[in-house]
Amino acid sequence: MSKDESLPVADEYVAAVGDWLASTDLTGLPEPAKPIDLPAPSAPITVVRPVRLPFEMDALVKALAEARGVTMSTLIRDWITAGLTSAGQVSDPVTELRRGLERAQRALDSLTSPARPVAGGRGTAA
Repeated sequence: MSKDESLPVADEYVAAVGDWLASTDLTGLPEPAKPIDLPAPSAPITVVRPVRLPFEMDALVKALAEARGVTMSTLIRDWITAGLTSAGQVSDPVTELRRGLERAQRALDSLTSPARPVAGGRGTAA
C-alpha cells in the first residue's frame, strides 16, 4: 500500500488490473467502432464561436430563422457574410441568392395569402 493506506501503489494497481483482465471474459463486448473517414486536408474548416446574446434577442433570432426555414447558425452566418460584404471584405453569391429567394418567397406569400381587411373597414388589402 501507499502512504495513504486507501490508495494502492502503482505496481500493485497495475498487477490487480492485469489479474482482472486475465480472469474476465471480454468476448461479450461490442466490436470496436469502424474508423471514420476524415475530411481531405483541403476541405473547408469551420470553427465554433460562442456568442452571448440577451434572451430576447436569442428568441427573436430563433423565431426569424424558423420563419425563414433555416437554422439559427445559417441565419447568423448569412448576417455575418452580409456585414462583411457591405464592408467590402467578402462577396458571397450564395448569400445574395438566398436573400433574393427569400424576398421572392415573401412576395409570393403576400400575393397568395387571403385578403386582409384594410384599417378603417373600407375593403380589403392584398
